Amino acid sequence: MSGEQVKSSSQAEQVKQQVETWRTENLLGYVLKDLEKRVKRDKPTKLSVLFTGLSAYLPEPINLFPKGESGIGKTYNTVETLKYFPKEDVWLLGGVSPKALIHDYGVLLDKFGEPIDFSNKPEKPKKKDYDSEEEYQETLKGYKEEIKSWSETLRESYTLIDLKHKILVFLEAPEFETFKMLYPILSHDTDRIEYRFTDKTARGQLRTSKVVIEGWPATIFLMIDKKYMEELATRSFTATPEASKEKIGEANVLTNLKASAPWRYNHETEETKCISKLVLTIKNQFAEAKMDVVIPFMNLHELFPKEIVRDMRDFQHFCQFLKTFPVLNFLQRPFMKIGDKRFLLSTVEDVREALKIYQDLFETTRTGTEQRTLNFYHELVKTKETWYLSEITHQYNLTHAKKLSSGRIGEILKRLDEIGYVDIDKDAEDKRINIYRPLVKEEEKSRISSILEIETLLNSKMEEGLEAWKKIISSETHFYYYKNFSEDKWGEQEISTEEAFKIVLEGPSEENFSLLQKGDRLEIISNKESNSKIEKKPETISIPETETIRDNSNKPKEATFQCPFCQKQNKRMFFSTKHDLDLHINAWHSGSNPDYVR
Repeated sequence: MSGEQVKSSSQAEQVKQQVETWRTENLLGYVLKDLEKRVKRDKPTKLSVLFTGLSAYLPEPINLFPKGESGIGKTYNTVETLKYFPKEDVWLLGGVSPKALIHDYGVLLDKFGEPIDFSNKPEKPKKKDYDSEEEYQETLKGYKEEIKSWSETLRESYTLIDLKHKILVFLEAPEFETFKMLYPILSHDTDRIEYRFTDKTARGQLRTSKVVIEGWPATIFLMIDKKYMEELATRSFTATPEASKEKIGEANVLTNLKASAPWRYNHETEETKCISKLVLTIKNQFAEAKMDVVIPFMNLHELFPKEIVRDMRDFQHFCQFLKTFPVLNFLQRPFMKIGDKRFLLSTVEDVREALKIYQDLFETTRTGTEQRTLNFYHELVKTKETWYLSEITHQYNLTHAKKLSSGRIGEILKRLDEIGYVDIDKDAEDKRINIYRPLVKEEEKSRISSILEIETLLNSKMEEGLEAWKKIISSETHFYYYKNFSEDKWGEQEISTEEAFKIVLEGPSEENFSLLQKGDRLEIISNKESNSKIEKKPETISIPETETIRDNSNKPKEATFQCPFCQKQNKRMFFSTKHDLDLHINAWHSGSNPDYVR
């Protein structure tokens, strides 16, 4: 076997191992285990950032507001978790102005939506370059026509800031004008807005430019100390990193290790690379192709609180959050096709996992308040019918190493008053003194906890909802699932409605998993020899769309198309349609590959 063949075989084996890893039963645990090497504890916050990032590739992305005191880990959690995502999709923004946003991220397009190449700007002819006056004047006349057309192109042009499939991380609160400009997009009121800006040309002349902002991004706001951002915070998830002694201790140990053995932390692990390629493959499947997620449980709303107006908005946010779970596990979820669009089905397990995480985010999201303030209420305020400020300050400082002034505790109580947790009244004898009374005795998230604790309750409720959903879909609907067809080929296969619903309710059968955990390492063990061998591409892995079949052994040979480029490398890669073969060639053999010819 030649060196090239050995390299090719090694790459194919690596890709096969990656796909096997993506199909492991506890894929989320695999991701968390790798992330835990860099970010200690903070599971709800890390997963909130991860799923917010994944939501960028869905039609309705998530807004996330991590809250907490300075140094608690909001920025560190976010930046480390988003390392799994393509760099071009993650925009780390400071207090950016509108003009800076336009200049740094805008693309100038003509009226047809095509990029304007300034190297095509007509150049004025020089008289010295022509042998005769007549020839020069003729060329000059042509130049005047061209420059007139060029000027008209610029006059009708616009600058596009495309936010589709982007993750915007605001490291600082954006300037008010920037926030006002982006608000209709961030609040999902519209997916396209136009603005007119006055700007200076290279010659210092003023001109009016048209700017179009398009697409809904996923957003993470790390600083929200501006009053004008509070309304958007009510349309978002709120998470607070942990501030426990255990976390601080583990974080300090990690910092010490990085200082003592930096070579162990200055490179990507194999697990990190594998997860990054999974994220890129997810992007290609959902953002580039026409793929979305459905929640096939008509009664999901019954699990959710419905006590205040805010619950309507929060349930909508929860549905968006839930949809990101099957996205991560898309190789283990059934899907259906309607027209030219695909819909991945979320499962009972997705609902269960989403509810577990949402439990930890429920109160912070519902109130838009950081966890520290809510802990102050539950641990102290609600333990007594009435409080004076001096009294509650004294009681708090008795039990906490970090002391707070009465002024700071007064600010916390004011926030609790704003969210309806505390009532502030005047003392009957001295109107200068406030009396604080707790209003909320029980947390409504206990309803979610009770449902999760009773496994059979959740399963039966979701089964009822699935049966109701079954009645609204067409009997002609076809369901599919990703499977191995042979050692050389894998892709989607049609399955029966009963099989699809069984996966939704019970999860994939054990034969779909091949994960064996030994010690600290996850080893991939193949249960069958019929594992897929997929051509490796450094950036992503292509999921072939195969023909719809129930028994691959009966597949007619004349319907198979072999890749000639893979064949040259002694690799057998087959596709069921010419269209799929063309997609494979464009994805894997274009660009710098010398064997590819357009």
